[in-house]
Amino acid sequence: MNRGDLSRIGEVADRLGVSPRTIKYYEEIGLLIPGERSPGGFRLYAEPDVERLRRILRLKDMGFSLAAIREFISVRDDAREATREIVLQETTKHLEAREHELTSRIDKLRRDLESAEDLRQELQRDIALCQSRMRELKKSNPP
Repeated sequence: MNRGDLSRIGEVADRLGVSPRTIKYYEEIGLLIPGERSPGGFRLYAEPDVERLRRILRLKDMGFSLAAIREFISVRDDAREATREIVLQETTKHLEAREHELTSRIDKLRRDLESAEDLRQELQRDIALCQSRMRELKKSNPP
């Protein structure tokens, strides 16, 4: 791979809105492995590494534990390296289970969003009521 296609850890961190320490931590626990190092010893990341990190961050943002993220990532890695149909069948079952779990989370987020919107509308009505009462009080009790 051309070194021009590689990014240093600080560049990747800036691009994804995380600290270099976060990236190093994901390396330490085995979720991410930099493909190369520069002659000066800097970690270098190819675009597939950046995409893997982006996926890890999305899963983390969705509230998945590091153990669950590790499973998501390892199942995908297993699928890419599988040479036997039985392995792919098992991998498919794991991925379908994760998809079902994610669908449940999405449904809950939608319900939570709807509830938050309802609450916001109630608060807007309360604010309007308070403002209306303040105007009435000013009219009935001029300074």
